[in-house]
Amino acid sequence: MKDVIKTVSAVFMVACIFSCSNNTESKTEDQILSSSNQKSEVQINKAVFDEMIQSLPQPIEIANIITKVNMPFSKEMLIPSDNADQFTDKYSQALAFGGYGVDLGYINLHDKKIYTLEYLEAIKTLSEKLKVQQFFDFQTLFDLTKNRHNADSLIRISTKNFNKIDAFLREENRGELSILIMIGAWTEGIYMFGQLYRKDANEEILKRIGEQKIVFENISLILEKLNKLDYFNKLKTDISEIKKCYDKVQISYKYNKPETKEVNGELVIIDKTETTVDITKENASDIIKSVETFRDKYLVIKK
Repeated sequence: MKDVIKTVSAVFMVACIFSCSNNTESKTEDQILSSSNQKSEVQINKAVFDEMIQSLPQPIEIANIITKVNMPFSKEMLIPSDNADQFTDKYSQALAFGGYGVDLGYINLHDKKIYTLEYLEAIKTLSEKLKVQQFFDFQTLFDLTKNRHNADSLIRISTKNFNKIDAFLREENRGELSILIMIGAWTEGIYMFGQLYRKDANEEILKRIGEQKIVFENISLILEKLNKLDYFNKLKTDISEIKKCYDKVQISYKYNKPETKEVNGELVIIDKTETTVDITKENASDIIKSVETFRDKYLVIKK
Protein backbone atom coordinates (compact mmCIF):
# COMPACT_ATOMS: atom_id res chain seq x y z
CA MET A 1 0.00 0.00 0.00
CA LYS A 2 1.15 3.56 -0.60
CA ASP A 3 3.03 5.17 2.27
CA VAL A 4 0.55 6.38 4.90
CA ILE A 5 2.24 9.73 5.51
CA LYS A 6 2.30 10.49 1.78
CA THR A 7 -1.38 9.62 1.51
CA VAL A 8 -2.37 11.79 4.45
CA SER A 9 -0.36 14.73 3.08
CA ALA A 10 -2.15 14.34 -0.25
CA VAL A 11 -5.51 14.52 1.53
CA PHE A 12 -4.36 17.65 3.37
CA MET A 13 -3.20 19.41 0.20
CA VAL A 14 -6.40 18.58 -1.65
CA ALA A 15 -8.50 19.78 1.27
CA CYS A 16 -6.62 23.09 1.15
CA ILE A 17 -7.36 23.44 -2.56
CA PHE A 18 -11.06 22.76 -1.98
CA SER A 19 -11.27 25.30 0.82
CA CYS A 20 -10.09 27.99 -1.61
CA SER A 21 -12.58 27.18 -4.36
CA ASN A 22 -16.09 28.62 -4.48
CA ASN A 23 -16.79 28.53 -8.22
CA THR A 24 -20.19 26.88 -8.83
CA GLU A 25 -20.57 27.76 -12.50
CA SER A 26 -21.48 24.81 -14.70
CA LYS A 27 -18.56 23.75 -16.90
CA THR A 28 -17.86 21.29 -19.64
CA GLU A 29 -15.75 18.20 -18.98
CA ASP A 30 -12.69 19.68 -20.71
CA GLN A 31 -12.95 22.92 -18.74
CA ILE A 32 -13.11 21.09 -15.44
CA LEU A 33 -10.23 18.74 -16.22
CA SER A 34 -7.98 21.19 -18.07
CA SER A 35 -5.90 24.05 -16.77
CA SER A 36 -7.55 27.44 -17.16
CA ASN A 37 -6.10 30.90 -17.72
CA GLN A 38 -9.00 32.58 -15.95
CA LYS A 39 -7.66 34.09 -12.73
CA SER A 40 -11.08 34.04 -11.08
CA GLU A 41 -11.21 30.24 -11.22
CA VAL A 42 -9.21 28.11 -8.79
CA GLN A 43 -7.91 24.95 -10.43
CA ILE A 44 -6.15 21.97 -8.89
CA ASN A 45 -2.42 22.40 -9.35
CA LYS A 46 -1.07 19.66 -11.64
CA ALA A 47 1.39 18.44 -8.98
CA VAL A 48 -1.43 18.15 -6.44
CA PHE A 49 -3.70 16.44 -8.97
CA ASP A 50 -0.89 13.98 -9.78
CA GLU A 51 -0.44 13.20 -6.10
CA MET A 52 -4.17 12.71 -5.69
CA ILE A 53 -4.08 10.02 -8.36
CA GLN A 54 -0.84 8.49 -7.11
CA SER A 55 -2.27 8.20 -3.60
CA LEU A 56 -4.74 5.64 -4.94
CA PRO A 57 -3.33 2.11 -5.08
CA GLN A 58 -2.87 0.41 -8.44
CA PRO A 59 -4.74 -2.80 -9.30
CA ILE A 60 -1.68 -5.04 -8.95
CA GLU A 61 -0.85 -3.50 -5.54
CA ILE A 62 -4.33 -4.31 -4.27
CA ALA A 63 -4.18 -7.85 -5.64
CA ASN A 64 -0.79 -8.37 -3.98
CA ILE A 65 -2.13 -7.26 -0.59
CA ILE A 66 -5.19 -9.51 -0.91
CA THR A 67 -3.05 -12.50 -1.85
CA LYS A 68 -0.85 -11.99 1.21
CA VAL A 69 -3.90 -12.46 3.45
CA ASN A 70 -3.29 -16.13 2.69
CA MET A 71 -6.86 -17.25 2.07
CA PRO A 72 -7.88 -19.93 -0.45
CA PHE A 73 -8.52 -18.74 -4.02
CA SER A 74 -12.17 -18.04 -4.85
CA LYS A 75 -13.24 -17.42 -8.46
CA GLU A 76 -16.71 -16.48 -7.22
CA MET A 77 -15.27 -13.17 -6.03
CA LEU A 78 -14.29 -12.06 -9.55
CA ILE A 79 -16.18 -9.89 -12.03
CA PRO A 80 -17.50 -12.26 -14.74
CA SER A 81 -14.92 -12.16 -17.54
CA ASP A 82 -17.57 -12.20 -20.27
CA ASN A 83 -18.99 -8.89 -19.01
CA ALA A 84 -16.11 -6.93 -20.57
CA ASP A 85 -17.75 -6.14 -23.91
CA GLN A 86 -20.97 -4.98 -22.23
CA PHE A 87 -19.54 -1.82 -20.67
CA THR A 88 -20.70 0.67 -23.26
CA ASP A 89 -19.32 4.09 -22.24
CA LYS A 90 -15.80 5.27 -21.42
CA TYR A 91 -16.55 5.85 -17.75
CA SER A 92 -17.93 2.38 -17.03
CA GLN A 93 -15.14 0.90 -19.17
CA ALA A 94 -12.49 2.66 -17.07
CA LEU A 95 -14.05 1.49 -13.80
CA ALA A 96 -14.25 -2.06 -15.10
CA PHE A 97 -10.67 -1.88 -16.40
CA GLY A 98 -9.47 -1.21 -12.85
CA GLY A 99 -11.63 -3.96 -11.42
CA TYR A 100 -10.42 -6.53 -13.93
CA GLY A 101 -6.84 -5.45 -13.23
CA VAL A 102 -7.27 -6.55 -9.60
CA ASP A 103 -8.94 -9.79 -10.69
CA LEU A 104 -6.14 -10.66 -13.10
CA GLY A 105 -3.49 -9.89 -10.50
CA TYR A 106 -5.34 -12.00 -7.94
CA ILE A 107 -5.56 -14.89 -10.42
CA ASN A 108 -1.90 -14.75 -11.39
CA LEU A 109 -0.54 -14.30 -7.87
CA HIS A 110 -2.54 -17.39 -6.90
CA ASP A 111 -1.09 -19.22 -9.92
CA LYS A 112 -4.50 -20.07 -11.40
CA LYS A 113 -3.44 -20.31 -15.05
CA ILE A 114 -6.75 -21.85 -16.09
CA TYR A 115 -8.43 -18.42 -15.74
CA THR A 116 -5.59 -16.22 -16.94
CA LEU A 117 -6.41 -16.12 -20.64
CA GLU A 118 -10.07 -15.17 -20.22
CA TYR A 119 -9.20 -12.27 -17.91
CA LEU A 120 -6.37 -11.14 -20.16
CA GLU A 121 -8.95 -11.08 -22.95
CA ALA A 122 -11.30 -9.00 -20.80
CA ILE A 123 -8.57 -6.44 -20.15
CA LYS A 124 -7.58 -6.49 -23.81
CA THR A 125 -11.17 -5.75 -24.82
CA LEU A 126 -11.41 -2.78 -22.45
CA SER A 127 -7.92 -1.47 -23.28
CA GLU A 128 -8.95 -1.29 -26.95
CA LYS A 129 -12.17 0.54 -26.08
CA LEU A 130 -10.18 3.01 -23.98
CA LYS A 131 -7.45 3.25 -26.66
CA VAL A 132 -4.61 2.27 -24.31
CA GLN A 133 -3.85 -1.16 -25.77
CA GLN A 134 -0.46 0.07 -26.98
CA PHE A 135 0.82 -0.12 -23.41
CA PHE A 136 0.24 -3.85 -23.10
CA ASP A 137 2.33 -6.66 -24.48
CA PHE A 138 -0.27 -9.33 -23.86
CA GLN A 139 1.93 -12.15 -25.11
CA THR A 140 4.65 -11.25 -22.59
CA LEU A 141 2.10 -11.03 -19.78
CA PHE A 142 0.65 -14.39 -20.76
CA ASP A 143 4.11 -15.98 -20.90
CA LEU A 144 4.95 -14.66 -17.44
CA THR A 145 1.84 -16.25 -15.95
CA LYS A 146 3.05 -19.71 -16.97
CA ASN A 147 5.51 -19.76 -14.09
CA ARG A 148 4.55 -18.62 -10.59
CA HIS A 149 8.21 -17.72 -9.92
CA ASN A 150 7.68 -14.82 -12.35
CA ALA A 151 5.32 -13.08 -9.89
CA ASP A 152 7.78 -10.26 -9.14
CA SER A 153 8.30 -9.63 -12.86
CA LEU A 154 4.56 -9.65 -13.43
CA ILE A 155 4.03 -7.07 -10.68
CA ARG A 156 6.86 -4.90 -12.00
CA ILE A 157 5.62 -4.98 -15.60
CA SER A 158 1.99 -4.43 -14.59
CA THR A 159 2.96 -1.46 -12.42
CA LYS A 160 5.02 0.00 -15.26
CA ASN A 161 2.12 -0.44 -17.70
CA PHE A 162 -0.40 1.24 -15.42
CA ASN A 163 2.00 4.11 -14.76
CA LYS A 164 2.30 4.64 -18.52
CA ILE A 165 -1.47 4.50 -18.96
CA ASP A 166 -1.97 6.99 -16.14
CA ALA A 167 0.57 9.43 -17.62
CA PHE A 168 -0.85 9.00 -21.14
CA LEU A 169 -4.45 9.63 -20.08
CA ARG A 170 -3.49 12.78 -18.21
CA GLU A 171 -1.39 14.05 -21.10
CA GLU A 172 -4.35 13.41 -23.40
CA ASN A 173 -6.61 15.39 -21.06
CA ARG A 174 -8.41 12.20 -20.05
CA GLY A 175 -7.25 12.18 -16.45
CA GLU A 176 -10.78 11.43 -15.26
CA LEU A 177 -10.44 7.96 -16.78
CA SER A 178 -7.22 7.36 -14.87
CA ILE A 179 -9.06 8.23 -11.67
CA LEU A 180 -11.91 5.87 -12.54
CA ILE A 181 -9.47 3.01 -13.19
CA MET A 182 -8.10 3.43 -9.67
CA ILE A 183 -11.59 3.73 -8.16
CA GLY A 184 -12.64 0.56 -9.96
CA ALA A 185 -9.56 -1.21 -8.60
CA TRP A 186 -10.23 0.02 -5.08
CA THR A 187 -13.87 -1.10 -5.26
CA GLU A 188 -12.92 -4.59 -6.40
CA GLY A 189 -10.20 -4.83 -3.76
CA ILE A 190 -12.33 -3.79 -0.80
CA TYR A 191 -15.10 -6.08 -2.07
CA MET A 192 -12.64 -9.00 -2.02
CA PHE A 193 -11.53 -8.14 1.50
CA GLY A 194 -15.18 -8.19 2.51
CA GLN A 195 -15.77 -11.62 1.03
CA LEU A 196 -12.62 -12.97 2.68
CA TYR A 197 -13.71 -11.52 6.01
CA ARG A 198 -17.04 -13.28 5.77
CA LYS A 199 -15.22 -16.57 5.34
CA ASP A 200 -12.74 -15.92 8.13
CA ALA A 201 -13.44 -12.96 10.41
CA ASN A 202 -9.85 -12.54 11.58
CA GLU A 203 -8.22 -9.40 12.94
CA GLU A 204 -5.78 -8.99 10.03
CA ILE A 205 -8.54 -8.68 7.42
CA LEU A 206 -10.59 -6.50 9.78
CA LYS A 207 -7.66 -4.09 10.05
CA ARG A 208 -7.17 -4.12 6.26
CA ILE A 209 -10.80 -3.11 5.77
CA GLY A 210 -10.43 -0.31 8.30
CA GLU A 211 -7.18 0.97 6.76
CA GLN A 212 -8.99 1.51 3.49
CA LYS A 213 -10.65 4.56 5.03
CA ILE A 214 -7.48 6.47 4.09
CA VAL A 215 -7.87 5.62 0.40
CA PHE A 216 -11.63 6.12 0.52
CA GLU A 217 -11.20 9.67 1.84
CA ASN A 218 -8.95 10.47 -1.12
CA ILE A 219 -11.58 9.06 -3.47
CA SER A 220 -14.24 11.21 -1.80
CA LEU A 221 -12.12 14.34 -2.22
CA ILE A 222 -11.51 13.61 -5.89
CA LEU A 223 -15.21 13.03 -6.56
CA GLU A 224 -16.01 16.26 -4.72
CA LYS A 225 -13.74 18.21 -7.08
CA LEU A 226 -15.15 16.57 -10.21
CA ASN A 227 -18.81 16.49 -9.19
CA LYS A 228 -19.79 18.95 -11.93
CA LEU A 229 -19.45 16.03 -14.32
CA ASP A 230 -22.72 14.09 -14.17
CA TYR A 231 -21.06 10.68 -13.93
CA PHE A 232 -18.80 11.74 -11.06
CA ASN A 233 -21.68 13.43 -9.24
CA LYS A 234 -23.60 10.16 -9.51
CA LEU A 235 -20.61 8.27 -8.13
CA LYS A 236 -20.37 10.74 -5.27
CA THR A 237 -24.03 10.17 -4.42
CA ASP A 238 -23.70 6.40 -4.63
CA ILE A 239 -20.67 6.22 -2.33
CA SER A 240 -22.46 8.22 0.36
CA GLU A 241 -23.54 5.03 2.12
CA ILE A 242 -19.94 3.79 2.19
CA LYS A 243 -18.92 7.18 3.61
CA LYS A 244 -21.43 6.90 6.46
CA CYS A 245 -19.93 3.55 7.38
CA TYR A 246 -16.32 4.73 7.21
CA ASP A 247 -17.11 7.82 9.29
CA LYS A 248 -17.39 5.44 12.26
CA VAL A 249 -13.85 4.09 11.72
CA GLN A 250 -11.05 5.89 13.53
CA ILE A 251 -7.38 5.81 12.49
CA SER A 252 -4.53 7.21 14.57
CA TYR A 253 -0.76 7.36 14.09
CA LYS A 254 2.27 7.17 16.36
CA TYR A 255 5.44 8.55 14.81
CA ASN A 256 8.62 6.51 15.19
CA LYS A 257 11.97 7.48 13.72
CA PRO A 258 12.41 5.96 10.21
CA GLU A 259 14.94 3.20 9.69
CA THR A 260 17.47 3.04 6.89
CA LYS A 261 19.02 -0.05 5.35
CA GLU A 262 20.75 -1.08 2.17
CA VAL A 263 18.77 -3.15 -0.35
CA ASN A 264 20.49 -4.29 -3.55
CA GLY A 265 23.10 -1.59 -3.17
CA GLU A 266 20.54 1.18 -2.64
CA LEU A 267 19.72 3.03 0.58
CA VAL A 268 16.07 2.49 1.50
CA ILE A 269 14.13 4.44 4.14
CA ILE A 270 11.66 2.30 6.08
CA ASP A 271 8.70 4.10 7.60
CA LYS A 272 8.25 2.93 11.22
CA THR A 273 5.10 4.93 11.94
CA GLU A 274 2.57 2.84 13.85
CA THR A 275 -1.02 2.89 12.64
CA THR A 276 -3.93 2.07 14.94
CA VAL A 277 -7.26 1.23 13.33
CA ASP A 278 -10.37 1.36 15.50
CA ILE A 279 -13.06 -0.64 13.69
CA THR A 280 -15.73 -2.95 15.08
CA LYS A 281 -17.17 -6.07 13.49
CA GLU A 282 -20.43 -4.17 13.06
CA ASN A 283 -18.58 -1.37 11.24
CA ALA A 284 -16.96 -3.92 8.93
CA SER A 285 -20.26 -5.63 8.18
CA ASP A 286 -21.87 -2.32 7.21
CA ILE A 287 -18.90 -1.36 5.00
CA ILE A 288 -18.98 -4.74 3.24
CA LYS A 289 -22.71 -4.44 2.48
CA SER A 290 -22.45 -0.88 1.18
CA VAL A 291 -19.45 -1.77 -1.03
CA GLU A 292 -21.34 -4.78 -2.44
CA THR A 293 -24.25 -2.53 -3.40
CA PHE A 294 -21.90 -0.06 -5.10
CA ARG A 295 -19.98 -2.82 -6.92
CA ASP A 296 -23.15 -4.53 -8.13
CA LYS A 297 -24.29 -1.26 -9.66
CA TYR A 298 -21.06 -0.35 -11.45
CA LEU A 299 -18.93 -3.47 -12.02
CA VAL A 300 -21.31 -6.39 -12.41
CA ILE A 301 -23.68 -6.59 -15.35
CA LYS A 302 -26.65 -8.83 -14.69
CA LYS A 303 -27.58 -10.86 -17.75
